[in-house]
Amino acid sequence: MKVVVKPVNGDAQAYLERAKYEMTRVLGFRGDVLRAKASGQRITLEITINPKWDAPFGNKVSYLKEWIPAKTGKVFEVISVTS
Repeated sequence: MKVVVKPVNGDAQAYLERAKYEMTRVLGFRGDVLRAKASGQRITLEITINPKWDAPFGNKVSYLKEWIPAKTGKVFEVISVTS
């Protein structure tokens, strides 16, 4: 999955490590951050979904599309969550 976020305040490059940390916190056991890249004012995070999470893949994707924006709103604005 790919998640694109924008820092609420500041520069994307300055918030790159914070974005990785926040996404790892939000995902918890549900997945891991593979890569993060800052480009302009946006940060693109590539995440993998935990295969041991006991749910059908489609349900996992739907859940994360709702969960990620709900839990990252204080520091980052979520632009998109795609599978």
